[in-house]
Amino acid sequence: MSFFVIFRHNCSFRSVILVSLHFLIFSLMVQHTLTAQVSTTGKITGAVTDSSGAAVPNASVSVKSTALLAPRSTHTEADGSYQFDLLAPGTYELSVTAAGFRTFSQTGIVITAGFTATINSKLQVGEVTQTVKVEGEPVLDLQSNQTATTFDQNLLQDIPSGRDPWSTVAQMPGATLGTFDVAGNNSYQQSAMQVHGSTPAEQIYSFNGLDLNWPGANGGYTQFYTNHDSFDEFQVVADNAPASVPIGGVYMNMVTKSGSNQLHGQAGFYYLAAGLQAGVKFPVYNGKPVTSGSPFDMTRDATASLGGPLIKDRWWLFGSYRSYDLRQRILSITNQAGTPVKDVNHQTNTDLRSDFQVNSKNKFSFIWLYNEQNRFFRRDTSYAFVSEEASWKQIEPAYILQGLWTSQITNNFLLDSRVGWNKIVFPLSYQSGVTANDVNVTNVGTGTETGAAPYAFANPAWVLKYSVSGSWYKGNLRGTHNLKFGFESGKAYNSYIYQVHQGINIFFNGLDSNSLPIPYQVAAFDTPATQKNYFRDTGAYFQDTWTIARRLTLDLGLRYDHFNTYYPQQTTDPAVTFPQLFPQTTYPTSGNLVNWNTISPRLGLAFDLTGKGDAVVRFSYGRYYKMQGTGLAETSNPVGFAGQYYSWIDGNGDRIPQQSEWLVPSQLVFAFGGSSTHINKNMSRPYSEQISAGYEKQLWGDLRAGVTYYYRTKKSMIGLENTAVQTSDYAPVTTIAGQSIINGVTGKPLTLFSFQPSDPTKYGQFNFVVTNIPKLDDNAYHGLEFTAVKRLSRKWQLLTGFTIQRQKGIFGRGSSDDALSDNFTDPNNDINRANNYLNYDATFVFKLDSSYEFPWKIGTSVNFQHYTGFPIQTTQTFGVPNGQGVSVGETVILQPAGVLRLPSVNMLNLRISRDFVLNDRWRLIPNADFFNVANAQTVIGQVGTFGSSYLFPYSTINPFVTRFGLRFTF
Repeated sequence: MSFFVIFRHNCSFRSVILVSLHFLIFSLMVQHTLTAQVSTTGKITGAVTDSSGAAVPNASVSVKSTALLAPRSTHTEADGSYQFDLLAPGTYELSVTAAGFRTFSQTGIVITAGFTATINSKLQVGEVTQTVKVEGEPVLDLQSNQTATTFDQNLLQDIPSGRDPWSTVAQMPGATLGTFDVAGNNSYQQSAMQVHGSTPAEQIYSFNGLDLNWPGANGGYTQFYTNHDSFDEFQVVADNAPASVPIGGVYMNMVTKSGSNQLHGQAGFYYLAAGLQAGVKFPVYNGKPVTSGSPFDMTRDATASLGGPLIKDRWWLFGSYRSYDLRQRILSITNQAGTPVKDVNHQTNTDLRSDFQVNSKNKFSFIWLYNEQNRFFRRDTSYAFVSEEASWKQIEPAYILQGLWTSQITNNFLLDSRVGWNKIVFPLSYQSGVTANDVNVTNVGTGTETGAAPYAFANPAWVLKYSVSGSWYKGNLRGTHNLKFGFESGKAYNSYIYQVHQGINIFFNGLDSNSLPIPYQVAAFDTPATQKNYFRDTGAYFQDTWTIARRLTLDLGLRYDHFNTYYPQQTTDPAVTFPQLFPQTTYPTSGNLVNWNTISPRLGLAFDLTGKGDAVVRFSYGRYYKMQGTGLAETSNPVGFAGQYYSWIDGNGDRIPQQSEWLVPSQLVFAFGGSSTHINKNMSRPYSEQISAGYEKQLWGDLRAGVTYYYRTKKSMIGLENTAVQTSDYAPVTTIAGQSIINGVTGKPLTLFSFQPSDPTKYGQFNFVVTNIPKLDDNAYHGLEFTAVKRLSRKWQLLTGFTIQRQKGIFGRGSSDDALSDNFTDPNNDINRANNYLNYDATFVFKLDSSYEFPWKIGTSVNFQHYTGFPIQTTQTFGVPNGQGVSVGETVILQPAGVLRLPSVNMLNLRISRDFVLNDRWRLIPNADFFNVANAQTVIGQVGTFGSSYLFPYSTINPFVTRFGLRFTF
């Protein structure tokens, strides 16, 4: 029987109207584009049988929880099966009643986002008024194939961490990040993440099931900094994602807390100061200590939240506020007195949520999230000394608005609709005391910047997303079926605005014998300049979770995605400072630079090995198309920030650049900007394919352990080709100035390539095209991961994982596995390109989160992380003749990444706390957190360029520090 026939026979006219209304509201916005929807809720499913194992049809099944505004009820199918979907995270009680049988009741069923609890109820003959009570929770998800880690309130609050999304993901088995955080020292700067061979920065920050990322670049970053204490749960989907999720990377699903029928709240305060940390240990380079590190001056983190009923069982409200201040000393940057400069940061969050039960079948939620991320003295880190007036002021407001509507059309058919709007302006402004006459003055010889910041920058962006999805359950149809289907769409805008005072930056190079700066160059810019870019994305998916004979579950999913990106018609600003250099030009709209339509299958199998729900075997296969933002449009957009650098001949010696001293065509030394890059509209969309196989077993109580093998490969990867020349236009070069070219690391002869002397005009010819690069498809990830998980019970909890992995393949210069800063026509770039360890490859990764409560309510917890050091790729720049007698810098790989590695990292964080219980409900919990207990100030960054600074240690882990906290809950 088809779904539509079943729907027609089981839905009332009112139900049809509700369904139509859902789709009508969201179809009005059909011109907008994609979001990714992942479950913010869980399920309870199972079968009701009698003592002989025969199905009990039409039994009444109900669930209740403090997480629900109203209890839910249904009836069993002809085969005794039932299901409750869209259950908010919380602890549930399930009751089953049927004529001639005792009532069955099971309590303590813990539901987290994405978790399916299987409760099979065996009824005993007797009176309905007699109750058989069972206490306990299912531990294993017997239906889902996705690899997900859920950080509930116990993990979020009891484990010592930096209290931000990146510190949270870092605790997940198998995850590797580009930063290593100590007590939140990186919490004001986001990190790229990867897991099980995924693309770095292919990550979605999902708020209550909606992807609301910053739309720029590859679309994998955020501009919204979160309130750690506003989350009810923080779920990370890493692998084997269902068809509702478009990507195969790190999907962070942050579920905002809600009110309840009982007034509840929390207040917290965390503090550390310079006196609570160990001294900085400088790494040694060539026998001398290297100034490095960014130790704390102070952090102060205060939060407060309150939730409760406005109308009991009908209308709940929740609100939360955070104020977070962080100050650090940047030891490698000093003022003129030699004192390290301070990096001053401030963050505030306001979070409001309203949940309204319209009637027993319909619930509406409204969520408003507001964030300011302020960095008051953000400096250009290219120079050793940047004065306060030459730093940027970053006052960054952002907000998110969301509407969520869930509707129970029938007992077995539910609809979920969501809409979200994210607005941001990311600014880098001049300091308040800087006037329009102040310009940036840089002395490259002394490493100083004064006068004003190099430029002012603003990044206005917005994202509009919406989705509508359905969940329909049917039993007694050759097993049970849970059909999930949905449509998602949205639109995103990203722009860049630049302004340079007087249109110039001034450069000196060192000091003369009179200690006066030596004039060097003047850079002229095309500001004011504005670039605008858009993308649209639309998706639809269908997935059937088909359970056969109560033990075998097939997850059969299919996803369709459409993506296009473009830039509009744009005219360069007529107010540009130097119109003779940057004449006003109007560029037509690009049209769709790419117009991708893709289909991705998601297939999974889960088998209840014993029939008791205590062991499950899983297999899965999935294709995941790589996420995209406005990056392709940005790459080819001809409008944007551009500049020309000129030699400065200071004829009158006043060290003030007059235009006659530098604005001379023959003195032009360098130019950037504009666009000679095009998009191959026929190229395929990059994707990854993943296969996994795993086994999970309930060992004791709610402790479960598992082992999973992961394989991933990426295909249809993209990069740059210069179609103005061919690889055959290059000739091998083995000597420079009569000297053999030697690989500085291996000591062996090295062959480079230059343009043929017979046709030197080839040099300087550029027509870059972004297209598929077949050689980049040579890559593979293999990983074996052992995990053990236990929810908090009997005074302890556990989350641990040990991963053995390898990711190797062809290296592509550029970010996020797209080699958009590479040139695959230049054979110099192919030297040692093969057999590289890619991205954040760490051979061994071990994670351990655990807490235990000793007598007298003394709590302890541990957060330990081990990573094999990331690969270093050694390069060297050679001056290669270009065929016209001029040397051109060519940077080549001397040895593949992974031959050398950074030191391995071991991070141990501990907490000790005491829980004071007052009047049963009120709890006061002081705690002390000890971060980087071993004070392992490991080097985590070294220069990979061969030369005088080869392997120079430029970054280390922060020293040991103690943070004190106090939390009050009721």
